[in-house]
Amino acid sequence: MKNHSVNSNIVQRIKEPDGYMLLYFDNPPEKTGELVFVNCLAYQHKQILFCKWRNEDLWVLPGGRIEPNETAEETLHRELMEETGATLKNFEVLCYIHCFMYDLEYWGIAYLGEIENLGIPTDLNEVSTAKLFSDYPENQSKPEPFRNQGKALYDGALQRLNN
Repeated sequence: MKNHSVNSNIVQRIKEPDGYMLLYFDNPPEKTGELVFVNCLAYQHKQILFCKWRNEDLWVLPGGRIEPNETAEETLHRELMEETGATLKNFEVLCYIHCFMYDLEYWGIAYLGEIENLGIPTDLNEVSTAKLFSDYPENQSKPEPFRNQGKALYDGALQRLNN
């Protein structure tokens, strides 16, 4: 993975099986498209919150699609509650994500936020549980979708927390 400096941004290119994505850390790029998804890196004591996906042995970062007439911040809170039962007491943009996947081009945003309360997921059709991890969880049964992106976001969050 290479880091490039573009317009004083740190840009990381992430390869995935069905394409690639660019992660813009520090400052947003000059132009972004419409945001269509949100990722959340919720933390407590420098541990990051993951959710277990659809009763499989698959740990993923919480997040999802932005609904019509919903802001990215509203999606952040809704998805986090649905997938982990957590609420945040503060949050910030970790990075913007420019995806070139499945012959499509689209944008997302990742937030880093401190957990205020940790409950139980409200959408048990999508996830079964949530858990804080000190290390990036290795999924044994099969690789999770967007594994390289998840790992890069996790590493970026830890770097921000440790600075």
